[in-house]
This record gives sequence, C-alpha cells and structure tokens, in this order.
Amino acid sequence: MKRFFMMMAIVATMVALTSCSDDDGPQINRVVVDFEGTEWSAFNAATLGKSYSSELMTEGYVWRDKATSLTMEPIFSAYEEYKFYAGGFSVSSYNTADCATYGSYEYDLYLYNSLSRNSTQGGGHNGSNNFIVGYGNLDSLVPEEPDARPTLYFADGVARAIKGCYVASTSYFVNVANNGNPFAEKLGDNDEVKLYATGYDAAGRVTGQAEMSFARKGRLTTEWTAWDLSALGKVVKVQFNILGGPSTPYGMTTPKYFAIDDITIEWEQK
Repeated sequence: MKRFFMMMAIVATMVALTSCSDDDGPQINRVVVDFEGTEWSAFNAATLGKSYSSELMTEGYVWRDKATSLTMEPIFSAYEEYKFYAGGFSVSSYNTADCATYGSYEYDLYLYNSLSRNSTQGGGHNGSNNFIVGYGNLDSLVPEEPDARPTLYFADGVARAIKGCYVASTSYFVNVANNGNPFAEKLGDNDEVKLYATGYDAAGRVTGQAEMSFARKGRLTTEWTAWDLSALGKVVKVQFNILGGPSTPYGMTTPKYFAIDDITIEWEQK
C-alpha cells in the first residue's frame, strides 16, 4: 500500500510539472476572421448594390482585417481594355436557393443557400451575414493563361498559421454544375472539382499544401463545410485554386467560384 501511494505521488508531481510547462509556454493568439461588423460594409457587395464581381472589383477594392492584417491580393486582368480583376476575393452577403433567377454570371457573388429565396442576411457560416467569394484559377493545361489564383496574405509580413476555414458554393457554380449553360456542360458521372490551397513563407517558399473534393455529380458542397488547412503551416501568403470538371482547350468551363467564411488564424505572441 505504501508503495502504491508513493507511485501516485510521483505521477501527481509529473502532471503538475507538465501543467506548469504549458502555463509558462508562449501565448497563442487565436482569431476567427468572420467578415462581420461595420469595417466590412464599405466592401460588401450587397451594401454597395452590386451582385456582379466585375462591377464591384474596381481598382480601389482591397480590404484588410484589422486584427490579423489578412488581406487580398488584387489580380488585374491581362487584357488592357478591361478594368476588372481576373481573380480575387469579394465580400458579399447575397444568398439564394433560386438558381434559375440568380444562377448566371451577373449574380456571381450570390452564395447558394437552400433556406433562402433572395436575402442579404443569414447566409454565412452559423447564420452570420457576410463571407467572401473567391474566383479565378491557374490551370497547367492552359499555360498561356495568366496566374489568376485568388490570394490571401498578411500585410504586416508576420507568418501565422491558418488552421482552417469553411467553404461553400455560389449559386452560379451550383446552377452550371447541375444544369450546364451554353458555354459549359453540367458535371458528368466521372467529373470532380477540387479546391487547393498552397502556403508560402516570406521568401516565397512553399510551406505546405491542402486540397478537398468540392463537387461531383449529385454531390455538390451546398452547405458550409469545414476545410482543414493546418498542413499549410505558418504562412505569409496562401493561394487558392479550383480545378476539374468539364473543360475545353481554354480550361475548365464550370465557374471558377467558391465561398469562404470563418478563417481561423493562430500565432505566437511576441
């Protein structure tokens, strides 16, 4: 019995030391960027009354999160006669289940939401209002096209871990994936669309990569779905890509759109 109590005392001491070590370790800051609040109103497509990305994304459109300095990298069109961006992230709160009405490119900033007819509230993850819509890609099968991957980075240059986010589909993507249009076939039996994320450090070196299946015939991402990005490690920049589905010599024909919300970011307090 005496030996038993001695063993228990040793275990208790070890647990106590471990707890002290955790308490004395670096403080971890954790922020979920949810795109809510007045700071986002000036960039919100619905607030500005514009549902089409090419009308919203003019030269001065660049948002920045105050808590983390997370911001978007604007990508200008390669064609000089156009002023809109070739890819990027737009803040929006439009959401709908009516793909017949809001499923064309003129409404490309609409999130697909099975519970909504046409709203600017409640479409975000967990019933929040705002989210961001990413569009653009880089397709190795079309080398002549410019790199139009939507990109997020930390403007202050501090590397942070982007642990994960939630992703969903736009009504434009859902409509074409299910029904096709004059320029794109609907998803076939063997088609799959994937999302990719690549992290970079301050020197431009790849820190890690992550991917997820985003759409198959009859299995679209029509609800907010968690995407684990912890494999990226500590990053200064993340580039997203969307690839797959029906294609032509000019690349994928399914709309190159996806929505993101609630980005979880962690870093050590210096």
